[in-house]
Amino acid sequence: MPETNTNVFWGVPGALAVNANATLLCVGDSWFWYPLDNLAVEIAAARPNHTVVVVGTNGAESAQWSESYRKDIDYAFRFYGKDVLALLLSGGGNDVAGMKDFLRLLEDDCSDAPTVQQCYRSGQPDAIISKIMGAYREVIHRFRARNRTAPVLMHNYDNAWPTGQGLFGPSKWLKKPMDTARVPEPLRRPLFKDLVAKLHDGQQALSQEPALGPLVAIQTAGTLPEPAQGPQQWWANELHPTPAGFRRLVAQKFLPEIDRLTR
Repeated sequence: MPETNTNVFWGVPGALAVNANATLLCVGDSWFWYPLDNLAVEIAAARPNHTVVVVGTNGAESAQWSESYRKDIDYAFRFYGKDVLALLLSGGGNDVAGMKDFLRLLEDDCSDAPTVQQCYRSGQPDAIISKIMGAYREVIHRFRARNRTAPVLMHNYDNAWPTGQGLFGPSKWLKKPMDTARVPEPLRRPLFKDLVAKLHDGQQALSQEPALGPLVAIQTAGTLPEPAQGPQQWWANELHPTPAGFRRLVAQKFLPEIDRLTR
């Protein structure tokens, strides 16, 4: 983890050890856990009056909220769910990124596809978005068993660049599966943009379900600028912003909602 303030805790045990009372509970993937910087670190730094507790791990898929990390999440809900001011969820990116998952979405050979839609396999990406929303719905119901009124905040990442760059060298998140499926170069970034747009659509639809209580679908995609000289200023690699990128996302998208909903 990066150097952090004392108001952010990685897992419940550390928070309990110092009798910290969480005000913001974060559940999810590397956008809360990325070791160089992440949303949780920047939120905690910008709002020292809040105590942030993070549950999950790098690389977590949304389905794991009810599988591998169910006990950890329920443990957090047990201790903090009743009094927490907001629950933040980050999930869906790892459900599509990588060779195994991304290639499930794409035709075997997209080389002649004139549009993004014609790169997708039949039924995709609607099927994967539906699965991700099912995972969101299930974990929110578990939270609502402890807290009926605290808002749940969701986000849809941002328009990443399929560069092939990972944390310590090449990655297989976006570019590699696109290479394998022979996605035409002009369609590569629009294809990922389309996926994160559809994730937001799914989150917006979820926010209209009365049984889930107050939900906010934050449209984070499009927050990081489109630099003329490439993505390096805002993107550390194919999936994760730089510290400047995370700070911009928090300042422009998360803090206004957190302040509005928790004051």
